[in-house]
Amino acid sequence: MSRGIMVLVADEDDTARKYVAGVLESRGFEIIQAVDVGSAMKVLEDWNVDVAIISYHLKPTNGFEVAKHALVKNRKTGMIMLADNPTTDVLIKAGENNIGQVMHKPVEPDRLMESVKRILRARGISSDAMVSGMEKTYTHEELMERALALAVQNVKGELGGPFAAVVADKDGRILGEGVNSVKTRSDPTAHAEVLAIRRATDKIDDIRLDGCIIYCSSEPTMLSEALIIGTGIKQVYYGLSHAEAGTIRAQDDSIMTEMAKPIDMREVVHTQLSKEKAAEVFKSWRKDY
Repeated sequence: MSRGIMVLVADEDDTARKYVAGVLESRGFEIIQAVDVGSAMKVLEDWNVDVAIISYHLKPTNGFEVAKHALVKNRKTGMIMLADNPTTDVLIKAGENNIGQVMHKPVEPDRLMESVKRILRARGISSDAMVSGMEKTYTHEELMERALALAVQNVKGELGGPFAAVVADKDGRILGEGVNSVKTRSDPTAHAEVLAIRRATDKIDDIRLDGCIIYCSSEPTMLSEALIIGTGIKQVYYGLSHAEAGTIRAQDDSIMTEMAKPIDMREVVHTQLSKEKAAEVFKSWRKDY
């Protein structure tokens, strides 16, 4: 039996390290974690590591000490460096130490996977089969912990509030993850649940998520709740209610009030226009489908 793809995740931040390890482990990679320069070097001594994901901020020196050791131990080990705010000097030094990519913390799961797969391809290693067919399964509690870890990273990276979501199938395999990115994307629809659902439907190539479950750091907003219902998700686990999280939203209350009114009595004016032409469009559509 051939061994799996071995990845070292070396980070001094427990939450960040476990988050990155979880992202990769859920795709079938074998993970070894290290908390400082010394323990990371020992992993490189004891194991044949395919990819090393190294925090620049590792103690007591920095992640470049680990990168140098990796070059001496096994020049085939692909490397990614994670840093809070990588400077030009860090980027230059990364190139000098054969580090394939420097990524900002917190790293998005999809971008991390793309980088790991690119490094593996450069080494002639394909991860496609394991990524699609060997995903780890998780318990409800583990999936909620994962959503909360994403929420913590979103706050630490000053990307948004502690809002995160994970979509899993009925067996506990992760299909999609998301964090609130409304401000960073200038996208009012980029709620954590919305992004997690988008990634889940992309992964299974279907607009329906029947039988799937979503795990949210807090109770979903009205916008997210509508999408949850519309995609067929039947179970929502959440950490805190709006009241407990202090996120009671006047906007949600306003939406509920407005939607209960007849369309011609809402604050946003709705006016029917070009009814006959619209009817022809829909008539043609029904005939074709």
